[in-house]
Amino acid sequence: MFRVDKYKKMKTKSWIKRNARPLEIARWEFLFENGSKERVIHYLSAFQNSDGGFGHGLESDLWLPQSSAIATWAAAQILIEVQAEPNEEIVRLILKYLINSYDEEMGLWKTVIPEHNNYPHAPHWHFEEGVQDNWMFNPSAELAAFLIYWAPDGSEEANLGWKVVEKAKMHLLNSNGMDFHEINNYQNLIRILGDKLNPLQEMEEKVDSLAEKVIDINPESWGKSYKALPLDLIHSKKDKLYEKYKDLVDENIRYLERSLKDDGVWDITWDWEEDPEHFFVAKQQWKGILAVNNYKKLRNFL
Repeated sequence: MFRVDKYKKMKTKSWIKRNARPLEIARWEFLFENGSKERVIHYLSAFQNSDGGFGHGLESDLWLPQSSAIATWAAAQILIEVQAEPNEEIVRLILKYLINSYDEEMGLWKTVIPEHNNYPHAPHWHFEEGVQDNWMFNPSAELAAFLIYWAPDGSEEANLGWKVVEKAKMHLLNSNGMDFHEINNYQNLIRILGDKLNPLQEMEEKVDSLAEKVIDINPESWGKSYKALPLDLIHSKKDKLYEKYKDLVDENIRYLERSLKDDGVWDITWDWEEDPEHFFVAKQQWKGILAVNNYKKLRNFL
């Protein structure tokens, strides 16, 4: 159980409301203060472009104002969080963007594009030839699930979603290793579509086996490198990996309790290397994002 005292939680709330973006303030209020989803959608829509995709630094490590798959994925995750309905304009525009930006030749949505390099960005978002091989179906596996989830059965959008899911499934079942972010995409794909997937059990078992390979089981290294902590891949007590790694999950919860700073937020464990000036801004934004996300994660284990 997450045992942060009321005083520290009040410090987190105060920090967020003084320093975070309006979007994170609205998410905090929605998740922990009975705030409205309409307020979240209002602030999220500020990052949406006329083509339906998202940009403008919604993903704080990527400041491209034009639409990108990764920023659109970040927006769709928030819309799932607030249970946005298919008929809402912000959702309908996302579906339009995904239809129009799909790369038929590659069979997915490109994760990194040349335009990324024209604006401040973290090193991992830098474009170079062949970079998609590093990302594969991150975030396309999850984008496909969003299409199916929000679009009517048999529609152009749903059919495209299933087309990508089939490609993503083949990639998953033939993989011997995978970055934890891509594993998260597959976890969310399974969570969103559930019994609609075939073969569901085989996919679940494969995702769990890949997750076990990348979970950092050494608490002494936590916070010192950018690796997958248990709570990055085990999301609730219902997850099949929870019982096996229960002690490690409990230790991860204690670690988050210990590492929460006096001002109520957590430090960021990565940087932009040769661009500290822009990273200073991104870092402040990430502190708000991470605070909301960590409290959301921990609430699942109460």
